[in-house]
Amino acid sequence: MDSGRLRREEISAEDPEEVFEMLDIIGEGSYGLICTCRNVRRDKIMAIKFLDIEEDEEAGLQQELDILRESRGCNNIVEYHGCYIKDNTLLIVMEFCEGGSALDILNICKRTFSEDEIAAIIAHMVKGLLYLHSHRILHRDLKAGNVLLSRDGYAKLADFGVSAKLTYTLQKKKTIVGSPYWMAPEVITVTKDNQEGYDLKADIWSLGITAIELADKKPPLFDIASLRVIFLIPAREPPTVKDPTQWSSEFLDFITKCLKKDPRKRPAAVELLNHPFIKRGIEKEALLKELVSDCLPTLTAFRQEKRNRSGKSSEDSLTGTLITVNSSKGTFNTSKEIQYGTTVIASGGTREESDDEQIGSGGTTKINGSF
Repeated sequence: MDSGRLRREEISAEDPEEVFEMLDIIGEGSYGLICTCRNVRRDKIMAIKFLDIEEDEEAGLQQELDILRESRGCNNIVEYHGCYIKDNTLLIVMEFCEGGSALDILNICKRTFSEDEIAAIIAHMVKGLLYLHSHRILHRDLKAGNVLLSRDGYAKLADFGVSAKLTYTLQKKKTIVGSPYWMAPEVITVTKDNQEGYDLKADIWSLGITAIELADKKPPLFDIASLRVIFLIPAREPPTVKDPTQWSSEFLDFITKCLKKDPRKRPAAVELLNHPFIKRGIEKEALLKELVSDCLPTLTAFRQEKRNRSGKSSEDSLTGTLITVNSSKGTFNTSKEIQYGTTVIASGGTREESDDEQIGSGGTTKINGSF
C-alpha cells in the first residue's frame, strides 16, 4: 500500500455527472460537505461526501476509504458504495439514511428520546464500535450528529474523516482530534510534556457523552465556550445527566462506567455488550424503526422547505455543486469561536499525523483545522 497517495485504481473511472443527479446539501462532515444525489441508473437516492484532494492529505483520504471499505460487513456502520473523482474533488458514495442523524431528530423534529430509545441507539453504537475496535479502528468523533438512522431501524456510525487505524495492539495516538464537548480527557491532555497518548478507550468516553447528549439534548458544558471546555474537561469530575432522578439506575451506571477519567478503568466495547442498559437496548431495538417512521414526515418537510429556500432543483448538476462545495470551504483558528460540533485538530489542520510529533509549541496547544 502507498501510504502517501490515493490509490487511483480503486476509484471509479466514470464521470460522476453521468451517474448522479444533485439533490440537496444535507450537512457538513469533518472535512467536506455531504449531499443527497440520485443514482439515475438505479433511481436510488445516495449520500455523497465531497472532499477536496490536497496532495499532502491524500493518505488521510485513502485511510477514510479503507475504513469504510473494511466496515461493509457491519449493519451499524454507514454502508460504502464506492468513490469517484471530479475536478480534483473526491466523491465518497454512501447509503442515504432517511432518518437523518440523532441530532436531526432532537433539533429538527423537536423530539425528546425515551430511555428505551436511547438504550436502542446506544446499543447499536456499541455494536458499531465493537466492529471498529475489533479491527483496531478508532472513530475519534462520536456524537449524536454522527449517528444516522435508517428507515429499516438501524443506528449507524458515520463520518470517518478523522478516524485512525492502530497498526499494532499497544499503539496509541498523540494528536488532539475530535469535537470539543465529546473529547476524552486523555485526548485533550496530549501535549509536548505529556506524550502518553490515547487508544480505543477514548471512543468509550465519547459514547458516554453521547448518551448524556441524547438524554439532555446537549452535551455537558454546552453553555461554555468550546475553547474553554477543552481545559475544563480534564480538570473537572466526570459529568452525568442534568437530573439523575429522571433516569434509571442502569442508565446512570452505564454513563458512570463510560466516563471514568482513567481510560484503563473504562470497559471495552465487548464488555459493554453485557451491560444491562445495552441488553435492554438490544431488546428494544424495534423502537428505532418506529422512531424513524414517526419522524420521517417532519424531516421530509424540512428538507423540501430547505430546498425551496435555496432555490435548488433536482436538475442541478454536480459541476454546479462542486463550485458550491469549493466556495463553502473555510478554516477556523484560535482567533475565531469554534461552533458546537466542529471538529478540532491540533496538528496544523491536516488529515495526516505522526505518533512521534510534538503537539503545539512553547507549551501552548495550537488548535486549527478545516471543514
